[in-house]
Amino acid sequence: MINSMCSHASDARIGERRDSIERRLFASGGIVYRDDAIETTRRRGMPYVKYLEYLSGSSDVRIYFKTSDGRRPASSELEERRMSNGWDLHVVYVGGKSVIEVYKRSQGITEHEFNHLMALHAEGSFWKRVSQEEKAEEVSAFGFDMLRDDGQVRAKKIGADAVMFVDAEADVRLAQMNTSDLQEKAPVSVEGF
Repeated sequence: MINSMCSHASDARIGERRDSIERRLFASGGIVYRDDAIETTRRRGMPYVKYLEYLSGSSDVRIYFKTSDGRRPASSELEERRMSNGWDLHVVYVGGKSVIEVYKRSQGITEHEFNHLMALHAEGSFWKRVSQEEKAEEVSAFGFDMLRDDGQVRAKKIGADAVMFVDAEADVRLAQMNTSDLQEKAPVSVEGF
């Protein structure tokens, strides 16, 4: 189980405390989904879902919604099957701190929005594109396209409408736990052949 994965500065977006994220998000018109059916639909297909079993009991997943224009949405605008115009923000917290964040747009993310999200998560550093050779050498649960220069945060664009940021240490640990789990289950799955 992963209990504490964030060892770096507390002022970073990844590694930021839940109350800080929520204060900033709610002040700009964001809400947290409270309907289980909507939450279940929004989680479908998210890359972090298969790794939740490896997180400690102190983990929590919150899914937030923010309209594109910054106004607070009416509950009648929130549909289970269709995302309203705006952003879903999926945050996986461990020990009250963010370790995975997925920003999903109701339509494609523009280049300007993508660049702005990258700048927000740069935290005074910069991003490096990772080559195929470098990716092959790194252990990763999710895969990544960009690495923050300090090596503490990884980023990956997911299709045309989402981008994921993950604590590098958490990414490695989740990959290692998944590999260990698969190795443990392998003898049972092929028994009797």
